[in-house]
Amino acid sequence: MEWLYSQLSQLSDDVSLGNPAVLGVLFSLGIVGDIGVPLLLTVELFLFFASYNVGPLSTEVLLIVVALLLGREVGAAVLYWVSRTLGSRLISRVGKRLPWLPRRIAWVRTRLYKRPALSIAVVRLTPGLLQIPSLAAGVTHLRYSDFVLGVALSSLAYDVVVILLGLGARFGLENLETNPAPYLLGGFIIFGAIIWLALYLVSRRKLRGQGPGTL
Repeated sequence: MEWLYSQLSQLSDDVSLGNPAVLGVLFSLGIVGDIGVPLLLTVELFLFFASYNVGPLSTEVLLIVVALLLGREVGAAVLYWVSRTLGSRLISRVGKRLPWLPRRIAWVRTRLYKRPALSIAVVRLTPGLLQIPSLAAGVTHLRYSDFVLGVALSSLAYDVVVILLGLGARFGLENLETNPAPYLLGGFIIFGAIIWLALYLVSRRKLRGQGPGTL
């Protein structure tokens, strides 16, 4: 805990100095995370700590949010344009290895015709469905501006929640006489896992309600 806390402090200092290497890493994490590489709360933990350590409206936090937003836009765009170019051929090919994928894409496609940007944002915030809207939007040739707006809305909404958690910890632990690192990091991981599991169970029930075999 102490080591991780010190590393996060160092990274936060680097961001405050506008270190291009650190911002580049955050940008890259935004890309690979949106493509589908598991990051295991790495980005969330860093943003949470920055909000706790220097405040939600600090330059550091704003730079992190911008770097992640741009990275997520690029990662989502890769999936969007690949699926838009290859169309149903891509879905059929991938569907042979992931039989549940075509059904989920079909479920998302039905929600893209009314308020598409908002629909993209809501589905992206659902655990386990981050990449599905990008594929569905590409296959249906959704207007790219709507897609970009949906990705931005989901990215900002997600980051605002993490920032507010950091702000809450900042006020909740300010009078703690002992080292706050174990409470801060352990509490965030546990709380984040609970929220993720709750959202996943809700979304799973919702998907199952759409008909047999949705999942």
